[in-house]
Amino acid sequence: MIPKYEKLFDNELKEFIRIAESFAAKSASRSVEEMRQSYNKMVKHFKQARPQNVLTEDKKAEFKERSLTYRRYSKSSDDKSDLIYFHGGGFVLGGLESHDDICAEICERTGCTVFSLDYSLAPEVKYPEFFLDAIRFYYFIKNPERRLIVMGDSAGGTLAGFVSNKVRNVAIRPEAQVLIYPDLAGHIRGPNKRQFSDAPLLTQDDVDFYHKCAGLPLERGLHDLIRNFDNDNMPKTLLVSAEIDPLAADCQLYLESLKKHGCDVTFLEGLGLPHGFLRARHLSKKARIVFDEIINFIIQTKQNNF
Repeated sequence: MIPKYEKLFDNELKEFIRIAESFAAKSASRSVEEMRQSYNKMVKHFKQARPQNVLTEDKKAEFKERSLTYRRYSKSSDDKSDLIYFHGGGFVLGGLESHDDICAEICERTGCTVFSLDYSLAPEVKYPEFFLDAIRFYYFIKNPERRLIVMGDSAGGTLAGFVSNKVRNVAIRPEAQVLIYPDLAGHIRGPNKRQFSDAPLLTQDDVDFYHKCAGLPLERGLHDLIRNFDNDNMPKTLLVSAEIDPLAADCQLYLESLKKHGCDVTFLEGLGLPHGFLRARHLSKKARIVFDEIINFIIQTKQNNF
């Protein structure tokens, strides 16, 4: 860890970061396949056991363009509430296994039936295919007889925000969106991006690498939900940032845009937390508190709106 960050993290998070960073070298020095192998090893190290009362089933969603695998998490009781979770990984890493324990815990604690999509990744496909996968899957899952929340972290938060925006003016829009340290501002370079450009676990160079690998355009990209989209009539929103993260500036800009358009938005800043802190929720008190707040938001949204 760069010395200037030592004083910003408590001992629990320093240990989490030390272990997480031991699995990976800088993205520029490795092939995508090597990055995926290291990422998967890191995921396996931190993975928690699924709650015993959560049932899982892997299924196929068939589209004209391609077949996509998704995982369904459910409990024996059903309150007719669904949640789509889009995993993070810069549009390059991740899949059903990378966020399996997170999805299972959300299901167990909220009672929602959770759907996790194994969307197409770069460089095997390029922009905008992962965005199109996300919107196709939303319409595939959305049932007018059931309530629905969309959620995601990092690049998955970008996909969730994109889906919410695209369907905001139709009858089957989601009741809420939960975006966790998302990448939303495209190539804007604000003060926070400069301040935390070399932060642990995600640097600005990493972000730029993922954008390039995914083929994200410099202008008018679907990932830039601040400059390129109207944010009126958006669903109820929980926006979660990590303080020590080059993407924190994105959250601030998106928050301002949502407020400007009258959105019911709750902002939760993960003080003293790095990008990817969901994986530390059972190791760090700070991360656990934020995760508990996310769970409470989902439960309260169900109670108040459903």
